[in-house]
Amino acid sequence: MVLVEEIDEDEQADTVSELKSLEEAPKKTSLNKGFLEKAKDKPLYGPDGSNEGKVDPNTHKAHTEQKLNKEMNEGMNRGAHENNGIERPPWYTKEWPKDCQYNSPGCHLEELETSGHKTDIHREMIRGNNRWKEALAPGQKTIRVCFSQATDEDLNEIIQALKGNEDVTELDVSHNHIKDGGVQALVAALAAGSAPNLQELRVYSNEFGSLGETMLTQGLPVFRKKLEVHWKEPSWANIARDGAEKAAAGYAAVAPPAA
Repeated sequence: MVLVEEIDEDEQADTVSELKSLEEAPKKTSLNKGFLEKAKDKPLYGPDGSNEGKVDPNTHKAHTEQKLNKEMNEGMNRGAHENNGIERPPWYTKEWPKDCQYNSPGCHLEELETSGHKTDIHREMIRGNNRWKEALAPGQKTIRVCFSQATDEDLNEIIQALKGNEDVTELDVSHNHIKDGGVQALVAALAAGSAPNLQELRVYSNEFGSLGETMLTQGLPVFRKKLEVHWKEPSWANIARDGAEKAAAGYAAVAPPAA
């Protein structure tokens, strides 16, 4: 059985007229003409740019520390990349980590060289004089202990004076007996935030080696970008030293013999 519904002519006419009105009506879009020109007046992002692509400062720090550790390990010869070109011995264990510091004959696991005083009298001669005490007095903007025969042992006292010290802007420990161990302690203290306003560090003409140089030139600048480190003796110092030696030699040549 089929059901047939009759459609009223008036109702059919209304439907046709509605369809025609929809076809004749202009199509509306979400984009307005000239919207790109208007966007120039109001940038899409603020002055800081988009939040997308921003890296957390802690992530930057972690990558920097990882790179620093890698460079320092290579500089300290710990890890012995490719075993430093040395042929692997029969006892080399491949199951261990490759080029592990405990499994690589090319590694040199030696303690850092340090310096100290032979006796308490020598120590007191350095730290007991007025010049040393005045240099480490609170409120000093410049700590200058160059040419004082200071050792790593004395440097520890200077490091203690730098902790929380916001006054000092220049530190001069040049022309002393500071070795790699002392440089490591000083770099560690400055990297941890000691003497936050320090601008210049003079540490040349000491007894540190290539490892100390690596810490001063590659390690410290990572944490203290605004700190100017003078680790290499300036050229004028050699000229002054040569002139002093020649003057001393000339004086000895013309000086009368002792009675």
